[in-house]
Formats: sequence, structure tokens, C-alpha cells
Amino acid sequence: MRNIIELPPWDRLLKRIVWEQLGEIAGKRILDFGSGEGITANHFANRNVVVAVEPSEEMLSNRWEDYKYKQLIGDVSKLSGLENASFDLIICHNVLEYIDDKEQVINELYRLLKTGGTLSIVKHNRAGRVMQMAVLLDDMEKANNLLDGNDGVSSQFGVIRYYEDEEIAKWNKGLKLLDTFGIRTFWDLQQNQEKHRTEEWQMRMMQLEMRVSTIEEYRRIAFFNHLLFTKE
Repeated sequence: MRNIIELPPWDRLLKRIVWEQLGEIAGKRILDFGSGEGITANHFANRNVVVAVEPSEEMLSNRWEDYKYKQLIGDVSKLSGLENASFDLIICHNVLEYIDDKEQVINELYRLLKTGGTLSIVKHNRAGRVMQMAVLLDDMEKANNLLDGNDGVSSQFGVIRYYEDEEIAKWNKGLKLLDTFGIRTFWDLQQNQEKHRTEEWQMRMMQLEMRVSTIEEYRRIAFFNHLLFTKE
């Protein structure tokens, strides 16, 4: 069985925080859209029925599947074959930044979500990324470009098309925002890379991150935001 400690330290912490923010989930039907290597789908498939959708066959070649779940290969068009209002929880983590028609995706996920269900979106936070460029990478040019409203670039996925938290509710007015959390407020500002790898340090940092994740001042400068919506 694969273990989360196999992940790079930054990814391990991010997923632990997101799963903690989602809480204990059992006996639900879950859609993971943009599931990547299936790490989150695999995590929740232990106690839930999970359908995962991912367009990259390269990522799927290293898929985690300790627990059985249904894997679909494709993009948003693949969702058309799924039944209306058929999921209790829909996960869309670090996906919309790399899609041109975000509104189409949000409306399709809304269609698939049950009334009273939860939509979990993790997204890049522009303010946090400005801090990353200025403090961690010492790249003032990129920091200024982000401040000017320009897109960023991911070494793995290409152009990061930033969007603001409040835009999601504008794309579909049937979604009601329940909570907004910050993720990785402090992590990247700690430069001792060796500390990052130890489980003791990871858990202490996670406790601190969780403590500030709902405090607005820290949430605004976190590298990621985690938004929870419900379907009214």
C-alpha cells in the first residue's frame, strides 16, 4: 500500500491540510475532477464510492489505487455521460487555473452535485504567489507581473490563469459559499529544506497552518485558497 509520506514534502502537507479541512467523509458518492495521479481519489475511496476524471494518460500511468474507484480518462466533455445530481461531494483541486472556460466547468459540476452537496475547490491565491516570487524565489520581475494582473507559469502544467475567489459564485448563482480556508501560509517561507522532510516538523507545521487557515489576515496571503460551496 502506498503511503502519503512518499510524496514531496510540500505536496504531502497540502493534501493533509485539505483532507483535514474536508473532515471525515464516509458512505458518500464523490467525484474527483482533475484527479491527477489519483492520490485524493484513492484516499477517499477507502470509505466512499469515488469516480475520478483525468485527461492526462501520463499522470494516470502512476495512478494510486490501493482502494477501488472508477477512473475515467478525459476532460470536461467526459462529464456529460454522468447523471444529474448524482454526487454528494465534488472535488476540483488546482484544476480551473489551467482551463480556459472555467464557467462551463463550474456549471457542469453544479449539474452533477446533489442539492445540499459540497463542491470543494482548491486554487492558487495571487497574493500568496506574489510573496513566493518576492521572498522565496527573489524574482521581483515575476512578482510585479503578478501584481499587474498577469498570468503565471507552472513548470509542470503551463500557464496559470489566476482567478479570484468571488468569481465562482458569479459563474453559477446556485452555489453558496460555506467556508474559505488558507493553505500553505508559512510553508514556503521556511527555508530549511531538511526540516520539511521530517514527520514531526510536518505535523507541527500542519497544526499551525490549520490554526490560521480561517483567520482572514493569514488566509489572504496563503499560497492556496480552499473554497467550500453548497448547492442550494
